[in-house]
Amino acid sequence: MQKLVIFIVVVILWGFALRLFKTSKMNFFQFLAGSVGIFTISLIFFLPFLERYLNASISTVLGTIGTATSYFQVFKENSIISLNTRDGIVSIVINYECSGVIEMLVFTSLALFFPFGKTVRRTLSLVIGNLYIFAANIIRLLFIILVVKIFGVSSFYLVHTLFARILFFALMVVLYYFVFTTTHLRHQNVGEM
Repeated sequence: MQKLVIFIVVVILWGFALRLFKTSKMNFFQFLAGSVGIFTISLIFFLPFLERYLNASISTVLGTIGTATSYFQVFKENSIISLNTRDGIVSIVINYECSGVIEMLVFTSLALFFPFGKTVRRTLSLVIGNLYIFAANIIRLLFIILVVKIFGVSSFYLVHTLFARILFFALMVVLYYFVFTTTHLRHQNVGEM
């Protein structure tokens, strides 16, 4: 009950700040307050639900790929990937960091308040962008699995903390370029000639 009251108070204060910036025509601050506010609210109040849902979805997709290729095994109930390597069995736990929930929340928060297009374009950007992040995360996990399978357990730390993050980061740069940068460049107003 206390969490619900805090949630309602935070949403009311956030809505008040958004309304204040909108009526004052302070677009940047409206974007900033909206994005940071919805991200923070989602992170505090909805993270466990979103994490559980994304872990189950990732486990299902990876389980299908693992069954089709017989390359690894996924225990969907616990969100654990297990694979045999030349050094032994490796188990990878899919937690909130591996689920991509933070990246999806950041993208959704920015896309909700970024001033581009009508509701249809914004909705398409949100849906396609989040599906892209989900697919990029699957690619990142498959990359980790493939490298660990080939090079053994000793490669896990390096591939997980460095190479897979670089791959995921590069994929996110592509997404942000096409959703935000090209849109901004297309609709910017540089004045009269």
